[in-house]
Amino acid sequence: MTSCIAQFSFFFYRPKPIRVDFSGGQISSDAGLLPLRAFDQRHGLTRDLAQRLSDPRADERVRHSTLALLRQRLYQIVAGYEDANDADRLRYDPAFQILADQPLGQALGSQPTLSRWENAPSAREIVFLHDALLDWFVQVCGQQVRRRGEILLDIDSTDDPTYGHQQLSFFNGAYNQHMYHPLLIFERHTGCLLAARLRRGTAASPARLVPLLLRLVLRLQKEFPGVRILLRADAGFPLPLLYEFCEFFGLQYVIGLPTNAVFQRRAARLQRRLARRYRRTQQPQRSFSSFRHRAQSWFRQRRICYKAEHTATGTNLRFLVTNLKGRSHSIFQFYNDRGECENRIEEFKNGFAADRLSCHRFRANAFRLLLHSFAYNLVNLFRLHLPLSLRSAQIETLRTRLFKLGARIRQTARCVRIHLASGWPFQRLFQTVALAFNSS
Repeated sequence: MTSCIAQFSFFFYRPKPIRVDFSGGQISSDAGLLPLRAFDQRHGLTRDLAQRLSDPRADERVRHSTLALLRQRLYQIVAGYEDANDADRLRYDPAFQILADQPLGQALGSQPTLSRWENAPSAREIVFLHDALLDWFVQVCGQQVRRRGEILLDIDSTDDPTYGHQQLSFFNGAYNQHMYHPLLIFERHTGCLLAARLRRGTAASPARLVPLLLRLVLRLQKEFPGVRILLRADAGFPLPLLYEFCEFFGLQYVIGLPTNAVFQRRAARLQRRLARRYRRTQQPQRSFSSFRHRAQSWFRQRRICYKAEHTATGTNLRFLVTNLKGRSHSIFQFYNDRGECENRIEEFKNGFAADRLSCHRFRANAFRLLLHSFAYNLVNLFRLHLPLSLRSAQIETLRTRLFKLGARIRQTARCVRIHLASGWPFQRLFQTVALAFNSS
């Protein structure tokens, strides 16, 4: 029996007719992930991660190891294939077979295999995986942290819309949708995600924050003695227990506070002065100040910094609680740098599709959130070692300039040869990165 190769013709090219078929051999569009895989191999990141997961399957029935499934899932997320359904279309992609350390031609895990695997981890294993986020940070960024002498924790929560019948998906009135409410902690200077906890849809912003911080801060203080730890959070986290926690463990903090009648009375004098100045000059006015305050739920006085503005639209007040010293203007400058945390969350959700939590079981979705977290951290740690111009590049830029690289892959008796696209415009970047992480 002979097989025919489908052929197509195009006639818009004037010099000659165009003939197209699917006989090009093993070709992939994701060969640019090879340097990332070399970086992973150098630090043993995915290998150590897989060791935290048990495998209850019978050995004689295992076709794909836990490590192979983990690598397949993480690198597909990095490449932009965030859904487990994508695995069915990529099972025979030679680049992903190499990234997962599987023989060429051997099919990778299918969507049902990955779905069963995502539902397998126990609650204890998920806790251990949380610790691995911090382990990666300590291992790869430890020297950088010690040189800087500072760790800056940015805390925030985000909405994760849900559809269908996911467990613990509830309507959240603040976001006006059915959702999960993940809690995220980033390290500002490195951009690393140190904690990602999935919570039910009705969870308040500070829910379960202090227990999560306790586990995190104790480890950081053990690994980096003498290194200053700072914490920032917006007005969704006005939790007295959080202030007490920071003060007990020696953390310096700046946390937003919602406006109330007491604060407005304390700021009224400055507001009136700015209003008079605005009427006289017709120019926007802004001023900063602070006062000491003790709320009924506080056991001590704390410093409240505030910003007062008066413009054509009226007055605006913002309040912060802090134990930092310095001028109020400097405290607000430090707090406003939280905008970088918003950029990280945007990349985490949109670039790495961290809000694609479509499993039915809550525990499986918690595991999926961690998979997206590790994919994010793998790329983030990798780009910290890239040329300076790309160290702040987001994932879409890295995919365009590095990861999405067409190649023909063939296996010979002695080696696997990968022929990269000759017209690739970022060849020099690929060569620089590949040489930096190349190891036998």
